[in-house]
Amino acid sequence: MTEISRIDFSDATAVRDSAVQLFTEANDRRFFINEDISSPQRAAIQRTARQWVARACRTLPAMPRAEAHTLLPLYDLIHRIAYGIPATN
Repeated sequence: MTEISRIDFSDATAVRDSAVQLFTEANDRRFFINEDISSPQRAAIQRTARQWVARACRTLPAMPRAEAHTLLPLYDLIHRIAYGIPATN
């Protein structure tokens, strides 16, 4: 499982890599296929995704605009994993 506390959220590459890893973990656990099935693994993925979103919200605004802009699609994806809805502006 992705360990959020070890990610340097001031580094766009680390943020991108962690988002991809989190998506891969969710996908490997069939998160997107069995959306109505509750499980400890699903709950853990959602908790991790919520932590990722919270950290990203604090750090993305401080990144150079071009770097932050490239992360927005991943932010939306992880927000959907965390909360089941798209991110809003």
